[in-house]
Amino acid sequence: MQDKEREKELLLTVDGAGENARVLAMTERGELLGWTAVELSDSTLRILKLSAGEYDFSRPPQGEEIFVLDTLMRSAASFGETFGAGLIETAFPDFYGFLALRGFTAEESRAFTPMSTIVTYE
Repeated sequence: MQDKEREKELLLTVDGAGENARVLAMTERGELLGWTAVELSDSTLRILKLSAGEYDFSRPPQGEEIFVLDTLMRSAASFGETFGAGLIETAFPDFYGFLALRGFTAEESRAFTPMSTIVTYE
């Protein structure tokens, strides 16, 4: 995120965000559509939070919510791949099987997958 003050504000809302956490934002015409907080730890990229506008995870995502969440997850994976991560995991449980549908293994408190599930070279 280019606006470092806004990034700091968002990271204050994220449980467990360390000093190396970063925010990746999805915008359209200057409007924030969604964002994800990520952190690298050794060779693992942790997705600390996914946020898609007003979507609150109280129901399955629909329409544009799915598009925004999927794009943010893939952006996070690309960020992790750039910095050498071999695994991507979440700091929260899979919601409504969203990540399982994308190749993640879901456990009670997290979902994870090798980076190659999301980022491949052909």
